[in-house]
Amino acid sequence: MTTTNGHDTADRSGAGASPTLAELLDDLAEEFADVERRPTPVGIEYALHDQAFAAHSAGRAAFRLRPEIVAAAARTPDAEVSGRGREWVSFGPRHVDQYALDRAQSWFELAHRLASEAPKGL
Repeated sequence: MTTTNGHDTADRSGAGASPTLAELLDDLAEEFADVERRPTPVGIEYALHDQAFAAHSAGRAAFRLRPEIVAAAARTPDAEVSGRGREWVSFGPRHVDQYALDRAQSWFELAHRLASEAPKGL
């Protein structure tokens, strides 16, 4: 479908269905040459300098941020402090709509930036 301004939009009938969280994270990881994608017994981790900064498992994503950002993020729908620790937000949207994808993308990109700014080995 094309809007009146000429931009293509997704067809809600399924032809242009939204990606899953796993697909989104994999696509984002490919945009960064320095991201290592590592399979784990329960899912996938995304790492920079051997430090995991994002993960995906069973329809949930987790992102390593700063504790104060995690506290704010955990107050948004379908998000909570992760069992990985206070620096991780866990996100499992009931419906993967554009708003959920936007949050996941923002948190992935921020987690990557924070990991790239951290001293190596931490």
